[in-house]
Amino acid sequence: MKNLKDYNYYSELYDKITIDRCKSLEKSDGLKSLEDKDENVAKFKKEFFEACVAPTSLYFMKGERHYDKDKTIQEWMERDRELDKKLENAHEPKGVRCIGCSSLKMKCISRDLMGYTNGKDEVVFMFQCEKCSKRRAYWENGKEWEPRSNPCPKCKSYLQSEHKRKGNIIETIYFCSDCNYKEVESLDLDRKSEDDVDEDFEANRKKYCLSTEDGISYLAERGHLESMKQLVDEMKEKEENTELYDEISKIKKLTIIELQNLLNPVLEKNGFSNLEFEKPEILKDVVLGFGLQDNKIGREKMVSVQDFQTLVKKTLASTNWRIMSDGISYKLGFLSGRLKGVENEEDLKRLAEGNLKKKSKIQNKR
Repeated sequence: MKNLKDYNYYSELYDKITIDRCKSLEKSDGLKSLEDKDENVAKFKKEFFEACVAPTSLYFMKGERHYDKDKTIQEWMERDRELDKKLENAHEPKGVRCIGCSSLKMKCISRDLMGYTNGKDEVVFMFQCEKCSKRRAYWENGKEWEPRSNPCPKCKSYLQSEHKRKGNIIETIYFCSDCNYKEVESLDLDRKSEDDVDEDFEANRKKYCLSTEDGISYLAERGHLESMKQLVDEMKEKEENTELYDEISKIKKLTIIELQNLLNPVLEKNGFSNLEFEKPEILKDVVLGFGLQDNKIGREKMVSVQDFQTLVKKTLASTNWRIMSDGISYKLGFLSGRLKGVENEEDLKRLAEGNLKKKSKIQNKR
């Protein structure tokens, strides 16, 4: 039998769980915590709970169940789809011999998933002898299936069992011959099974499960509440980190032309010229290759690179641009490298945090 069912099966299963949870919420004794010696106060609390708290809790229970429904059903279907794939692709053990007549004519009559070890399901094959009809079961790895032992909880000896039937009630009695331990399990054949029709299901479904229209309304309200929460969280976070956000506000967000206009006069004043930018790479950030000349005669390679880096780092410290970590190349007086510009808040926050650390180090030195 296949594990994967049609969508309607999972939809009904999900709704049954929703109904049970909503009913459980309604029956929960939330009034105990509202008890009060003053009868008037107790009455007010009870009326407030029944008029506001309980309906609100139920509303969000129904809404969140609706919100999670499609995702949960897809997860269930994918799980059962994988189980069917595991069953279908399992390799049937070969050379199974009948335990009764030693015949090799053992026909596989079923394959099922069962708990193997550590809660993991594996495929077990049931074989039946075509001669004497005796059966044997094997796991896919070729190991024979063995029934789990049932040790006595007192002395750990094996429990024995016997069955008795009284009308439609079957009793299984487990007993230990070593320590006289005994326990009884009952099975009521008249008990309503999960497959029986619930006459109130559709009425309860209408009461506790949101319709498509009501679900859309809830999702809209949920989105609004999430936006409000995000706004409040952002305001709270900014209040708790005033110094950091003040530093962010001081960062100059320069365009490429503004960057060039800032660097050119500073570089020319210090013996560098002809700053040119390559076509920018637009990734998460903006990466900008550059090249320029060192016009100062006799300046050594290492000095030229160090002078340039110190100059640019200082000039760009209060902006959203930085020299990239792959360094500066120097050949015959020509320097090249890359700059990175950022504009999203998280990257600006990191720049601000770096600036604050540098300021703190300077203050500590003083």
